[in-house]
Amino acid sequence: MAWPIGPTALTTWILAAACLVLPAAGCDHAPAVEQPSTRLPQAPFAPNIRDRVDYSIGRQSTFYALADTSSNLSDQPSPFRFVDITESSHVDFVHVSGVDDRKLYPTAFGSGVGMFDYDGDGRLDLYFATCQPLPLGSGPKSSNRLYRNLGGGRFEDVTEASGLGFSGFCHGIIAGDLDNDGDPDVFLCNYGSNALFVNNGDGTFRDVGRASGIDAPNWSSGGAMIDYDGDGDLDVYVANYGDWVYPQDAHRCGNDRVPLFCSPSEIRTVKHILYRNDGGLKFTDVTDQAGLGRVDGHGFGVVAADLNGDGRTDLYVANDLNPNFLYLNQGDGTFEDATEVSGAAFNESGLAQSSMGVDAEDCDGDGLPELFVSNFQNEHIAFYRNLGGAPVSFREASAVAGLAAASKPWVGWGCALADFDNDGWPDAFVANGHIDPNRKDLAPMMTYDEPPLLFRNVPTETGSKAGGRRFELSTRDVGPYLVARHVARGAAFGDIDDDGDVDIVVNHMDGRPAILRNDTPSDGAWVRLTLVGTRSNRDAIGARVEVEAGGQVVTRLRKGGCSMQSTNDPRLLVGLGPAETIKRITIYWPSGIVDILRNVAPRASYMVVESGGDVAPAPERVDGRRRDTSGGADADQKPGE
Repeated sequence: MAWPIGPTALTTWILAAACLVLPAAGCDHAPAVEQPSTRLPQAPFAPNIRDRVDYSIGRQSTFYALADTSSNLSDQPSPFRFVDITESSHVDFVHVSGVDDRKLYPTAFGSGVGMFDYDGDGRLDLYFATCQPLPLGSGPKSSNRLYRNLGGGRFEDVTEASGLGFSGFCHGIIAGDLDNDGDPDVFLCNYGSNALFVNNGDGTFRDVGRASGIDAPNWSSGGAMIDYDGDGDLDVYVANYGDWVYPQDAHRCGNDRVPLFCSPSEIRTVKHILYRNDGGLKFTDVTDQAGLGRVDGHGFGVVAADLNGDGRTDLYVANDLNPNFLYLNQGDGTFEDATEVSGAAFNESGLAQSSMGVDAEDCDGDGLPELFVSNFQNEHIAFYRNLGGAPVSFREASAVAGLAAASKPWVGWGCALADFDNDGWPDAFVANGHIDPNRKDLAPMMTYDEPPLLFRNVPTETGSKAGGRRFELSTRDVGPYLVARHVARGAAFGDIDDDGDVDIVVNHMDGRPAILRNDTPSDGAWVRLTLVGTRSNRDAIGARVEVEAGGQVVTRLRKGGCSMQSTNDPRLLVGLGPAETIKRITIYWPSGIVDILRNVAPRASYMVVESGGDVAPAPERVDGRRRDTSGGADADQKPGE
């Protein structure tokens, strides 16, 4: 099946902001940084706008326009239902951005969310990252917070007992089993030295960043764990945003009345870093020898997955203002840089965008993963359809897929391609929010908070027999959170209540997070798989799974990274639509081993251990009791006892 190719729908532009005129004095060099607004292409505007509004900010004239999304709105109630359970969850975390009138650029990015089972009791716990006022130590100190999942939608703060109360300037959370001992370790992407916390297996962590050689003092925004060399342990790819030093690089744009962030084009780009896992919690920078030495990317989101079906784990990196990187794994410890030739680096006009979040999944049923990228205002979501070929090629198809017009007015961050209604087709979600809290000082219609976007994957109007799929914006009856405005950044996705559907957790700037329980009424079947590698890395990152059920083959990827600044549920939850039986599940492990499961019952969770051939999956237990990941007996005590 394929995404429909056709003329782009006509768009009606509704004026939403102001003419930005260069002040004679230029930028105000009080501490702050660059104005992302100045990077936007011009959009159509009303001829009399210059007579109505004239605000002096930034360094060039720009018009903001809101797209008419009515052509992509369904006239039917949405099938999706999400309930915000934050208040009843006992999660009392409050994010601190550090944003103030100095407009220091790192404070604009916010932080992410980690979903992982830190204590081995079968439930997803939640870890929230936060930033600080700059310079560090100049204001009240806040810290990352870890909340243990107690079941029933309730959590308890176990930060102090766990040792994960990091109090630096943290953007991103990457969780995975770096030492192959059966429990997740946590790597933190920071402004300043990065940090690595190793899970002790008893509900506590220890900081080994400095001793491991992985604590470079960069401005890191995100990354992914990946077994790039196929040696069975996870390596770490770190996306660096740039070289920005306080106070030397601190300045702001706008004027004394309306100070604003300046354009990130002034921030010097630096290399991203690939750390090879040498065992024993020691890491070596192998960026250049692996062929990843580009220095032209303000890095944000990263996805590690097999993007061209050759069994090797590739890398795709979302960059702000720069081409998005595509690195194809050659299987010999090196990557081929396919950025410019792949079709996945630029928009439909051949221009680099301001990209933040990223995900990859097969959206049209042809077995090949598409790429989904959130972007800045007036740039819209980028949706790259996978055309296959050797080594691989993509075509930007956001307009014909129904994603462009609805997303163009907003600044997108955390995102996902996830099957929220278990019909067998990945839907799409984007968390939005602008940069400057004081945007309303320019004009009342210029808001800091913005609505999230939730799209359903539906057949084209010509019907499913033609093989076409598109996305339809869902706004009716989806739940109060999804029709309100927020200042969102990182977002994580997974089944936090273990009821067989994908929930959403969003981190907000200078506020409490949103924990969105998926209450979508659906008869769709599902199966959940926890993959355990033996020859492959234990987390099975890089695996591909095909589930044959109801006459359809659903392909899903075990990915590293994804979204932005966040870690998703490591388990694979596969929606199956109306299928009542599963004929076959085929698992293509990164090692090259293929396992086949036959006649598996749906609506259940299974653990599959890499072995080769026909295997019998073990039913997976979720009971809140901690497991001894070293192979011993289960333990009834709480972590840390």
